[in-house]
Amino acid sequence: MRRLLVLLALTAAACGSPSDQNAVEPGSGTGTAEGPAEAQTFLLRGNDRDQFVPATVAAEVGRLTLTLQNQGVPHNVTFADPALPGIATVSGSATKSTVLTFRTAGTYVFTCTIHPGMAGKVVVS
Repeated sequence: MRRLLVLLALTAAACGSPSDQNAVEPGSGTGTAEGPAEAQTFLLRGNDRDQFVPATVAAEVGRLTLTLQNQGVPHNVTFADPALPGIATVSGSATKSTVLTFRTAGTYVFTCTIHPGMAGKVVVS
C-alpha cells in the first residue's frame, strides 16, 4: 500500500499544470546559441542548487563564446575534452567567458569540478 501511495504522489508531481510543463527546470532544458556559426554566443547560468541552466547548449560547428553567469555559490566549467578551454571559478554574481572552436559535430560534456554531479553538455551539429 505504501508503495502505491508513493507511486501516485510521484505521478501527480510529474504531471504538473500546463504552464509548469513549459518551464525549463534548473539542470535540464536546452538553449540554442545565437549568431552565425563563426560568432555564436550563449549565456549559461550556475545556480545555488548546483545546476547549470540550461543543462544542454545547442550550437553549430564553428566558434562559440560561452559565458558562465554565477548565481550564488562559486562554479566553474571544465570540459571532458582537454583540448577545450574551460571557465575558471566564478563567484558572487560575476560572469566569465571562454571561446570554444568546434570543428566537428558531436556532444561535448562539461562539469563543475567544485560540485560533483553538476554537469551539462554542448551538442554541436
